[in-house]
Amino acid sequence: MRRVVVVGGPGSGKSTVASTLAERFGAQHVELDELWWGPGWMPAGRLELRQRLSERLAVDKWVVDGNYIDEIADLVWPAADAVVWLDPPRHVAIRRAVRRSAGRAVRGTELWNGNRESLAVLSPNSIWHLRQRWPGYSERIAHELVRYDVADTKVVRLNSDAAVARWLTSQ
Repeated sequence: MRRVVVVGGPGSGKSTVASTLAERFGAQHVELDELWWGPGWMPAGRLELRQRLSERLAVDKWVVDGNYIDEIADLVWPAADAVVWLDPPRHVAIRRAVRRSAGRAVRGTELWNGNRESLAVLSPNSIWHLRQRWPGYSERIAHELVRYDVADTKVVRLNSDAAVARWLTSQ
C-alpha cells in the first residue's frame, strides 16, 4: 500500500494507526486536524483545507489521518489504496478520548499551530455530546463509503484492539 486513509470516531486510534503505517511504509503522515486548525482554534475552511491537503499529497506515499468527510473525502478516498476504518466499541473510544484529552490539558501539550486543549473538553456536557454522537460516526462512514467511488479501494474495518494488532502485524 502506498496511499492509505485512516478514519473513525474520536478515540478510535486513528493517529496511532496512521503514524505506525506511515513509519512502516516510509510514507508521509498527514494529520487532517493539523491542516484544519489554525492558531486560536480558527478553522481553515473547506477550500483552504483542500489546498493544504493537495500540497501534502503531492508525494508518492502518504497516510491520511482523520475524517473531514464533507471537505475532503471526494479528493482522498478514491485516490487511496486502502481506507482503514477503526470502529471500536463506543465505551472504549470514549474512555480513550477522555484520557487523551485529560492528559493533554493537564500537561499543556501543544497540538497544532499553538493550540492546546483545555479542561473544558472534559465537562460532563462535552462528554455527554461525544457519547451521543458516537454511533453517528460509524453510520456516516458506512454511508459515505457507498457514496464515494471506492470500488477499487481496499476497505478494512477493525472493531477491536486485537483486530488492529493482527492487521498491523500482517502489513
